[in-house]
Amino acid sequence: MLPYCWFHQPVGSKTITHNFRLGTAGVAWVLSVLYLLVEILTAGAWKTPCSFARDSISSLGVTTCSTDSCSPLHDVMNAAFMILGALTILGAALLHKYIPDGRTKKWILGLAVVVALSTAATGMFPANDGTFVHWTAVLPGFVARHAVLVLLAVAFWNHQRWIAVWSGLCAATGLVGAVLLLGRTLTFGLGERLTLYPLPMWMAVTGVAAILALMRRTVLKNVDMTLLGNGFITALLSLRPRRSLPPVSTDVLARRAEASV
Repeated sequence: MLPYCWFHQPVGSKTITHNFRLGTAGVAWVLSVLYLLVEILTAGAWKTPCSFARDSISSLGVTTCSTDSCSPLHDVMNAAFMILGALTILGAALLHKYIPDGRTKKWILGLAVVVALSTAATGMFPANDGTFVHWTAVLPGFVARHAVLVLLAVAFWNHQRWIAVWSGLCAATGLVGAVLLLGRTLTFGLGERLTLYPLPMWMAVTGVAAILALMRRTVLKNVDMTLLGNGFITALLSLRPRRSLPPVSTDVLARRAEASV
């Protein structure tokens, strides 16, 4: 879970816009977890036995039947790829203001676009369209997803350590999966899923954190959060962003000085 204080609260007329952006982004990224459910649903509808350890994710979107694979819900799977791509770019566009400014931020946003487009292209160009066409669509996302998580860990290391640790953990998991996949230590299906799953899981957890932050400031603002116990979530939700005090006029300072005499 990411710290509540990542999503700092503005004041004045910007609050409504801020809440809308935060809520929309949170919902968008929470919905990314539905992609995993669609994968399970599509695999269950196969005419031939589907193995998550052996068969690739792309096989679920193949539009033709063969002796090895036949996916009657391929349209559902390919639509899920495209929707996941759209959710990725939507959440990134709405949450980009929370990323520390700098050159790293530009790289993060650029790579997020690459991941989103590559994910959507996976559904637009299924594996039976040809190896070259399909891998041209898929490969950029394979690489960019790990790079963006590493850069998020770097960008937040000096700002929000929990975000950096969570991002780094997801990046490490995906990179280990990629190494095991390329080294053929794991079966292709299992290695591919270990490589690709960390990013949508990162998005889903980030989305939950955004929604909790919004609820903490709105519908739960008068709720005593200690009722949740002393667990990890309580600690995160109890965090507050540092706010600078409003400027004090010279007249007020003079009156305070006189009162203290």
